[in-house]
Amino acid sequence: MINKELKKSNFNTICVKCSSNNTIISLVNPEGSIITTLSSGHLKYKGSRKGTQTASQQVIYCFGEKILELGYDRFIVKIKGIGKGRSSVIKELKKSGLSLIKVIDATPIPYNGCRIAKGKK
Repeated sequence: MINKELKKSNFNTICVKCSSNNTIISLVNPEGSIITTLSSGHLKYKGSRKGTQTASQQVIYCFGEKILELGYDRFIVKIKGIGKGRSSVIKELKKSGLSLIKVIDATPIPYNGCRIAKGKK
């Protein structure tokens, strides 16, 4: 259902994947091809520092400035994952001067989940 809505719209999509180890953000055009991408590793963060909230804020802010230089201005934002930088995604994108049309949460939700470990004897 989310993909049908995104395909109907003529707006570019910002896809943000926030994991516990890294934050990856990419710009996708309406046809589905990636225009540009950025992650914590691109900004010289290495190891456990890639997963911090300050690293994700820096990535998102630099990405917003990079997009404005390319000439894009209106977007749909798709956020996936439960990392530390998730809470600051929208604030940093607005701070960099972008106008957001829609924010979609695409975090996968387990219905049954993993099997519980067998108990000790």
